[in-house]
Amino acid sequence: MSRYLPAIAALLTLIPTAGHASEARGKSAPPSEKGCVEVSGTALPGAAGGPAYGAAELKCGAKLSLVLRRQTGRNGNLPVWADVDRVTITRPSPRHELLQPIYCSSSRFPGDAVFALGKMAEQPDGTHRSENIVKAWRFDIERERLAAIPIDGVLCELDAVD
Repeated sequence: MSRYLPAIAALLTLIPTAGHASEARGKSAPPSEKGCVEVSGTALPGAAGGPAYGAAELKCGAKLSLVLRRQTGRNGNLPVWADVDRVTITRPSPRHELLQPIYCSSSRFPGDAVFALGKMAEQPDGTHRSENIVKAWRFDIERERLAAIPIDGVLCELDAVD
């Protein structure tokens, strides 16, 4: 039996460690900061034929981060993600929230996914519209980064629920 131990030890080094278990479930590697929890996530449009992208909002203690992710492969039906950019978010008040690209657009960057930090307020017709936007970012697909953009021309809207 002892003559097989070196061969068994060599084979064991080829087996992935438990540290990669999160990737096997289709999640990204844990954030570099300890104590971070994913609050929300969204898919982002990518270039035709290129990799898929996503973004996640992470709560790291009292701080929030917006993390841009690129799909690096698949493990069965589940995607495997790698973090490519991160922006730290400071909310001026508890009512400010990260508004997702599904609701937001920018007249300056009409084709880009836009995130905004602001408030949503109900309108008389039952729709919701952004107010008091204090920061905004767009997904720059060519550079694979989140780029700060001017807040003028950024609008986030949500139709009325029937």
